[in-house]
Amino acid sequence: MEQWTEGLARQMKEGSREAFDELMAYFYPRMLPMAYLITGNHGDSEDVVQETFVRCWMNRERLKEPRYFAKWLYRTMTREAWRVCRQRKREQPVEEVFGGRDPAAASALEEVMENARREELYEAIAGLPVKQRTAVVLYYYNDMSTREIAGVMGCMEGTVKSRLHTARQKLKAVLAEDGPLGKEAAL
Repeated sequence: MEQWTEGLARQMKEGSREAFDELMAYFYPRMLPMAYLITGNHGDSEDVVQETFVRCWMNRERLKEPRYFAKWLYRTMTREAWRVCRQRKREQPVEEVFGGRDPAAASALEEVMENARREELYEAIAGLPVKQRTAVVLYYYNDMSTREIAGVMGCMEGTVKSRLHTARQKLKAVLAEDGPLGKEAAL
């Protein structure tokens, strides 16, 4: 996959609109949930991802190493999401992000309980400061390593670890306060 991405990034850097379209088709659905979890708003997340791809195309010559295209793209998206959060001065609760994916519950009660747990978790994540929330989203929802997150966020790996640790502590405390569902989710 990395070679495919690198090859398309090289072609895009040279001005290939088709390569850019393929990269956009591949990364757009992966970036939208990330942007949504960071901004907390569907409209803002779509704007963030679209603006990210506009910036990607406009600044394609600045891409020094095509093999690091994904890192460069995620960094651009993260910074754009932070800009939108600062600009709008809002951190709204996150509702169901992955709407079409219903859990394979054996009963309606289990499904309701699972949805309630997920909702509590999203609300707790939305309550985190934006940089902690970003680290959590990249680590848990995008399966990035702390080193990769440090590259995306433009900080030291130790800072990422610290943000993740602090976020986990805050999430654990918030979820433990919320009653039986929270105590179960906080484990």
